[in-house]
Parts: sequence; structure tokens; C-alpha cells
Amino acid sequence: MAKKARKKSAANGRNKRKAVTKKKTKVRTGAKKKKVARKARRRTIRNRLSNAYQTVMDTVKGTDRLRNKLEAPGTSESE
Repeated sequence: MAKKARKKSAANGRNKRKAVTKKKTKVRTGAKKKKVARKARRRTIRNRLSNAYQTVMDTVKGTDRLRNKLEAPGTSESE
């Protein structure tokens, strides 16, 4: 098992100080151009309806695939 580190007394901590070092900064070799952000397309009613329709169709297709995976088509329990 790992040993726990003992807590040092305040007197010992005052005497020992770590040296402060400065971090080196990187020098940029060339100015980079900022990219201009594109404006977002407006959400028209047509786009909203199209997205909603596609979501419903994907859900129906996913449900159909899952049903076929669980029970092969053409077989049914009711006779």
C-alpha cells in the first residue's frame, strides 16, 4: 500500500523556498490573418419543415430496421 505523506510543520516550510523562474514566451515570426466568420444561414420555415420531416423518416426507418432485426419479416405470432 502507498504511504501517506506526512504534514510538514510551519517552521520547516518557512525556511525553504523554491526559486521563482520566468516562463519563456514564444516569438511570433509572422502576423497571421484572422478568418472572417461566416454568417449563419437563416432558418426558414422550409428548412425547419424539411429537417422535421427528415427526422421523422429516419426514426421510422430505424424502427423498421430494429423490428426486422428482432423478428424476420413474413413471420408473425398471430395465426
